[in-house]
Order: sequence, then C-alpha cells, then structure tokens
Amino acid sequence: MDQQVRAEIEKLHERVSGLKERVVNLEAQHPHINAALARIEGSVDKLTSRIGRAIWAVLTPVIVLAVGAAFKIIASGSLTQIGP
Repeated sequence: MDQQVRAEIEKLHERVSGLKERVVNLEAQHPHINAALARIEGSVDKLTSRIGRAIWAVLTPVIVLAVGAAFKIIASGSLTQIGP
C-alpha cells in the first residue's frame, strides 16, 4: 500500500471515529431532550388552558350584558317601533 492510500484510509478512520463519538453523545442526550420536551409540552398545555379560561372570563360578561340588553329591549316593546 502506498503512502497516499494509507493517508486517505487514516482520514476516513478518523472521520468514522468522530461520527461514532457524536452518535454516542447524541444517544446520551436523548433522555434529557425527551424530558425537556415533555416539560415544554406540559407548560404549553397549561398556558393554553389558562388562555382559554381568560378568554371565557372576558367573553362571559360581554355575552351576559348583550343578552340582558336584548331582553330589556324586547320587554320594553321598543322592537315594535322599529318595524314598518
């Protein structure tokens, strides 16, 4: 084997060794990444729930007031004056 082929083989061997090391590192980090993603998903679910409750807390009084105003208008007979 000549010197150039040996040098190329050595480079390839170093690259493969480096890739193996990176795979081992990624596999070691996998459980930590999954745990972090689970925490993030839980936080997003809580945030979504709180935003939904906040929206309902704002909309409920508006809806109640609108329905109350509609009943008040109907009860006062004002709608009969609007017609033809």
